[in-house]
Amino acid sequence: MRWLLLPVALCAVSPAAFAMDPSLRGFYIGGAVGDAAVEFEDDQTGEQFDADDTGYKIIVGYRIIDWVAVEVNFTDYGNPVDNNFSGIPLEASYDAKSVSAIGMLPLGSFDLFGRLGFSRLDADFRAVGFNVSNSNESTEPLFGLGAQFRPNPNLAIRLEWEAVLLDANNDEDDDWDDFWDDDWDDDRDDGDWVSMLSLGFTYKFGGPTR
Repeated sequence: MRWLLLPVALCAVSPAAFAMDPSLRGFYIGGAVGDAAVEFEDDQTGEQFDADDTGYKIIVGYRIIDWVAVEVNFTDYGNPVDNNFSGIPLEASYDAKSVSAIGMLPLGSFDLFGRLGFSRLDADFRAVGFNVSNSNESTEPLFGLGAQFRPNPNLAIRLEWEAVLLDANNDEDDDWDDFWDDDWDDDRDDGDWVSMLSLGFTYKFGGPTR
């Protein structure tokens, strides 16, 4: 639950975060590209999948006030392949539709931000070279950390790390403590993730007003 405090903390650490600047608010769109990583442990065999690929994200958002925004995004985490998963190459393809709240800390022409939301994941698994595949859908918690530079009130260039915790709902056990036992092994190692480090931009519609 530690990461739940991040958007609040970003807004509270400095009185400057509450300085009202109408030019920051409004509807924006954008995109990002980066390195996407998939890490998980198979519940049946204990085999570890660990691979990465190029991913991208489409961003649609609205900055409600200086320090709060909401976003609805689509993210494709690529098609990473672990070449030695149980002795065969396994491809794990994830894409996600997400809704999140963004806590912003404006610092002049920069913003620090934290993301908290939910992601609807679509996963497809394929044994490369074999006619074997499987798919899965789930809703999982999403969070992230980032910073962006605003060369003008409409354009922002952002760097962000975001992650989705896999199997956080732990359908086979209703205990709240199992929220962090993502691979059902009684070890709170938080080791099953889909994540991405990305560089992107957003463009806000409407001219600046102060």
